[in-house]
Amino acid sequence: MQLIPITEENFSKWKVFREAVYDTIDDAYNEQEMKNIFHHKDWYCRFVLDEDSHIIGLVEISLRNIVDGCLSSPVAYLEGLYLEHDYRDKGYGNKVVNMIVDWCREKGFKELATDTELTNTKAQNFYRTLGFEELDTVVEFRIDIVNEEK
Repeated sequence: MQLIPITEENFSKWKVFREAVYDTIDDAYNEQEMKNIFHHKDWYCRFVLDEDSHIIGLVEISLRNIVDGCLSSPVAYLEGLYLEHDYRDKGYGNKVVNMIVDWCREKGFKELATDTELTNTKAQNFYRTLGFEELDTVVEFRIDIVNEEK
């Protein structure tokens, strides 16, 4: 297995996987976010290849200056992990996370963090099984700040 960088030529495959991971994001927002991420120096987006070099999943890692419950900075943050259904519950997820941990170690990071939706108990159990420690349960909010001319 290996992780390979996403290129502009395979944005369509990236988008399909992102739509599966982030199923509440509308299409226009997703496309704009992909463009922003692709050109951002603190994001690492990779396809997961199986032993036969078939693309079977997606990994998105960002570098965050502050992560609740973490003491180091920056923290490698696993923003998204996706594996096609045929590759789930067969050890591939464990292998991918171990590859991510090795990558983080090589880059000098002290911590790897992630999150999941409150309703995604399967992912929560997956991360616990791998040794991730649950830190907190939160509901996040945001508001648009619009500069209106008066």
